[in-house]
Amino acid sequence: MKTSSHEKPIIIFLTIFMAMFFVCPVSFSRTITQIMPTLNITEEYSDNYLKTDTNKQEEYITSYGLGFSLGFLNKKSQIYFAYDPKYKDYKNLDNRDGFEHNLSATGHFTPSKFTTVNAGLSYTSTSQDTDYAGRTWENSADISGSSQLTKNTDFHFSQSYSRKFDQQLRTGTYREHDVNKTSAGIGTEFGKKDRAGLDFSYEFDNYANSDADEYTKYRPSGFVTYWFTPLNGFDSNLSYEQTDFDQNSVNDIDTYEGYVRYLRKFSKHFNGYIKYRHLYSERDSGDHNIFHPSVGFDWKVTKDSGISLGAGVLFSRWTNNAVYSDSTDPFLDIDAYKTFNFSRRGSLSITGSSGYTEAGEDAASLGYNIYYKAGFRLSYQLLKRLSSNIFASYKRDEFSGTAASDRKDNTMSAGAGFSWLALKWLKFNLTYSYTDFDTDTNQRGDYTENKATFSVSFIPEKPVRMKASPSRQTLENTIYNY
Repeated sequence: MKTSSHEKPIIIFLTIFMAMFFVCPVSFSRTITQIMPTLNITEEYSDNYLKTDTNKQEEYITSYGLGFSLGFLNKKSQIYFAYDPKYKDYKNLDNRDGFEHNLSATGHFTPSKFTTVNAGLSYTSTSQDTDYAGRTWENSADISGSSQLTKNTDFHFSQSYSRKFDQQLRTGTYREHDVNKTSAGIGTEFGKKDRAGLDFSYEFDNYANSDADEYTKYRPSGFVTYWFTPLNGFDSNLSYEQTDFDQNSVNDIDTYEGYVRYLRKFSKHFNGYIKYRHLYSERDSGDHNIFHPSVGFDWKVTKDSGISLGAGVLFSRWTNNAVYSDSTDPFLDIDAYKTFNFSRRGSLSITGSSGYTEAGEDAASLGYNIYYKAGFRLSYQLLKRLSSNIFASYKRDEFSGTAASDRKDNTMSAGAGFSWLALKWLKFNLTYSYTDFDTDTNQRGDYTENKATFSVSFIPEKPVRMKASPSRQTLENTIYNY
C-alpha cells in the first residue's frame, strides 16, 4: 500500500519513538506495567455548531467510546500508550455518524545523566472528515530534548509536525493544512548569572488547497545577559526573520529585530528594567520601522513562572504612507504565568501575554499584528469527591496593513465545570462554555456559541501516568481552545 506524503512524517516519528523505547538502556525488572480498559459515554450540545453569524446549526452529539491504556514507568523512561475508538451519533447531521479512532503515545526518556528527551504522537482517523465544517481534528508528532555538552554549555532542540483541519482565523472557513516547526540552540554560562546563546528556527504552514496564508519562515537569533555588578546588568536579543509567502512572493518580508534592557535587581526574584526595542521590516509595498521604549518589572518565581509587565509607546513609521498609516500608540508589554495555591482545596492559575509581529502564525497574510490575550482558571475542591472549576479568557488581535487587511478581532470566552468521582471506577463530568467572537472585517462574520458537555467514564483503577505538573501550555489549551 502506498504511503501518502502527509503520513510519512508520522511514520518517521513513530520509528524514532519505538527505537528509543527499545534501545534506551533500561532495566525492565523494576518497570511498573499496567493495562486497563476504559468506557466513556459523552453527550455534547452546541447552539451554533458551525460557528456562523447566520443560519445557526443546533447540534447534539452522542459518543460511545471503549478503549484501553497501557503504561510503563521506570527509572530511565516513562511511556504511555492509549487507544480510544468511539462511535459518534449526530442528531441533525446524520451523514457524519460513524466511528472515530484515536491513538496516542507519549514518552519521557533519560538515556544519560545529562540528556533528556520527550516525544509524543497522536492520531485521529480523518478519512471522511476533510469537508466537514464545525468539526476539527489534528494528527501530530513532536520530539524535544536537551543535553549538557560541558559544565557550562547546553544544547536543546525541538521538532513538531501536525496535519490539522480547523477554522481559519482570516476567513472563518474550515481548511486542512500542515504545520511544521523546527528549532535548535546552544547556550553557555560565563558567570554566575551571565549567559549567551544562539538559536535557529524553521517553520512552514502549507494548505491542502492553495491559500494566501501559506508561508515558510527562517529565523536565526542570539542573546546575551550580563551583570556588571551584583545589582546592575543588561540583557539583549538580536534576530533576523525571513518570511516567504508561497502564493504571492510580492508580500515576502525580511524582518530585523532587537532589544536591550537595563536591569536593576531589587530582590532575589524581582528586577526593574528600562527597555528599548526596535523592529525594521522590508517588503515591496513599503518598509516599516517600530520604535518601542518602555519601563517595567520582572517578578520571576521559577524558571517558567512569573510576571513581567512593562508600559511604553509604539511609534510605527512606514516609508509608503500612501498605503500604510503611521501611528503612535501606548502599549502594555505583558508576559505572565503563575499558579497561586491559596488553600489545600483551591488554586488559581493565570496567564497573559502581548506582543507585535510581522506575518503572524494564525493569519500570516494579514501582515503586521498587535495582540493581547489573558485568562485564568480557578479550581476548587467542594467535597471529597466533588471538584469544580471556573475559567475565562480574552483575546484581541489588531492587524494593520492595506485597507483590505486592516481589522480588529475580539474573542471572549467563559465557562465552568464540575467533576464527581462517584466511585473509584465511576466519574461524571459536566462542562459549560460560552464564546463570543467579534470582528470589524467583512472577510468573516461574528458569532456566539453556547456549548455544554456531559460525560460518564468507567475506569477500573487509577491508570499509570507520567509525573507532570501543570504547565502554561496546558492552561492555555484549556482556556483559549474552547
